[in-house]
Amino acid sequence: MTLPRRAHLTLSALTMVLLLGLLGLAWWWWRYRSGYRPSARKHRVLTGLAIAGLVFIAAGTAGRLDAVFQPAPACTPPGGTQAPSRTARVDASLVAQQVATWPETGIGLLYSHARDARVCLSAAADYYVAVHADNIAGTSAMTLGDIVLTPGFSISKDHLRRLIGHEAKHRVQWAAGTAIGGPFLFPVAYGIVDFFFPGSRNIFERQAGLYAGGYRHVGYGPVLGPAQLAALGVLVVLLVVALLGVRHRHSGSRSSSRDDAPRTGPGPETAGEPARDE
Repeated sequence: MTLPRRAHLTLSALTMVLLLGLLGLAWWWWRYRSGYRPSARKHRVLTGLAIAGLVFIAAGTAGRLDAVFQPAPACTPPGGTQAPSRTARVDASLVAQQVATWPETGIGLLYSHARDARVCLSAAADYYVAVHADNIAGTSAMTLGDIVLTPGFSISKDHLRRLIGHEAKHRVQWAAGTAIGGPFLFPVAYGIVDFFFPGSRNIFERQAGLYAGGYRHVGYGPVLGPAQLAALGVLVVLLVVALLGVRHRHSGSRSSSRDDAPRTGPGPETAGEPARDE
């Protein structure tokens, strides 16, 4: 089924907002204004990526809605139930964070249920906590939108209170990244930063608070081991190849334009002399 042009533009703009956030919308607007038309192959690839992204968002949204209709029990961590850190009034900032991270939270809830994790709702920071000894977070806690995956909290009450605040700041980072660049921006950015600046060197962990997160400060600079140097080398090679490819395409476009340009100069006859009839 072929959609009308206006419906197609509206759907593509909405897709850019959902998948790529404000950056995606700006890219779409710039491309549309410049008259960009992708090739058939690129169009199929972009369509496939858009469909995969929308499936991710749909699955996450469904998983999060299930938690709305089947509320999780309140968490009872060691040391007693934590007191709520906010009043009964509606916190606009918290609501915005929860809405922005809705699909990611749903994926985290689905994963937690698939792993038979115990999911509860923290009253201290109003986010979900999935407690299980075997999860993708390994031996540490990991925030995924509005849910924290953790192997468990065998810590004191004061340490737990600090850790709750630390993970809540990661939720803010998830929400900001989703609004700016879609649900995949923050995890990709975090992974790249942590690859070169692991542990306490990671700017995202520093913003969330090293001491509260259980990190020990070891430095600020990057870690340039064999893996990091190899990644930088591959990146340089890819960048050079991309620049050469762009230059080659531009050169080919200019040559094609010159070949297709109409001839305005004199023909076989001598310039300025009329053709003679024999």
